[in-house]
Amino acid sequence: MTDVPRDQPDAAGLIAIARTTFLGEIQPFLKDELRLTGLMIANALAIAERELRAPDPGLLDAEPLVHAIRAGRHDGDAGLHALLRDDARRRLEISNPRYLKDT
Repeated sequence: MTDVPRDQPDAAGLIAIARTTFLGEIQPFLKDELRLTGLMIANALAIAERELRAPDPGLLDAEPLVHAIRAGRHDGDAGLHALLRDDARRRLEISNPRYLKDT
């Protein structure tokens, strides 16, 4: 029975629940030396959730492109510049969306 509707949260939903629970019920009780570690955990969960919820971003495969750029095969390529800018924006939307709000 593969067409049975699921009434459970998906992976992104589970991560959101875990992050909310962690921030609300565990983080407040962490001692000073563990507070930063707790915030790093919460941030990692937020990034994972955004990554799972994001549509397939089609992120670039950097290594072959880096070699081509270094070899000068894309000098003055406005289309590639736009593509790289869009790729950087998609990556920021996942890893640090607050940065985009400040720009």
